[in-house]
Amino acid sequence: MMTASPVVRRRRLGQELKQLREDAKLTAAEVARQVKFSPSKMSRLEAGRGAPAVADVTTILDFFEVQGERRDQLLKLTREARKKGWWQLYSDIPYSTYIGLEAEAKMILTYQPVVPGLFQTSRYAEAINRSTVPGMSDDAAEQQHDVRLQRQELLNLANPVQVRAVIDESAIARVVGGPEVMKEQLGRLLELAAQPNILLQVIPFSNGAHPGTLVGPFVILQFDHQEDANVVYVESNSDPYVRNTERYELMFDNLRANAVSVPESLALIKNRMSEL
Repeated sequence: MMTASPVVRRRRLGQELKQLREDAKLTAAEVARQVKFSPSKMSRLEAGRGAPAVADVTTILDFFEVQGERRDQLLKLTREARKKGWWQLYSDIPYSTYIGLEAEAKMILTYQPVVPGLFQTSRYAEAINRSTVPGMSDDAAEQQHDVRLQRQELLNLANPVQVRAVIDESAIARVVGGPEVMKEQLGRLLELAAQPNILLQVIPFSNGAHPGTLVGPFVILQFDHQEDANVVYVESNSDPYVRNTERYELMFDNLRANAVSVPESLALIKNRMSEL
């Protein structure tokens, strides 16, 4: 069973602390100087990076004279933000922050030139990992496999995450891991597309160039709580987490318009299966 994500709690706490400061019309540097924090510590707290120390948050709440129920809520949020997510049991996961955000998203909008990670079968995922990371050890491959299986639980919860996925036809045309592996993967896509929480569309080669051709893959994560700002994950960026999601939401709408309908997309997948 999935639990509350500490990554999301850290972001929320950081936004709350930043709001306290802005309401007081103070800069981060001014607050840091008053409470004897380094500017970098203040920056980390407001950005939600790393597990916040209860003592540090208490110091800030004392400075802003936050009392009563509001204080209790923020300290509770701090304790939740200090917990470990299941993904932290694994070492060397380069996208652990992303997993922590994904774990509590209510809606995932994604464009991918390959089969999205949440939809990948074990054998397809291993083939992708070994082809993109030459020399991957068996232990690393097993860890990647375990993490992917845990992530995919999001699709089967009592209140599952909603996924809107657009994939390029190359994702179903390129044979990954051999014909049998690919046929299994395409079958899995058809199974998932039958779930009410998943909408899958394909952009066929015949539709020519589209925004994703130049921009590359991206994922928009949307959250239930108003205080949890939506975020875009763009792996090619130096900072992969984009807070201004409007541009990418418009781009995703454009990609969906470039794609064929869901029934036509499923027909493309079935036809590709028959060719293998």
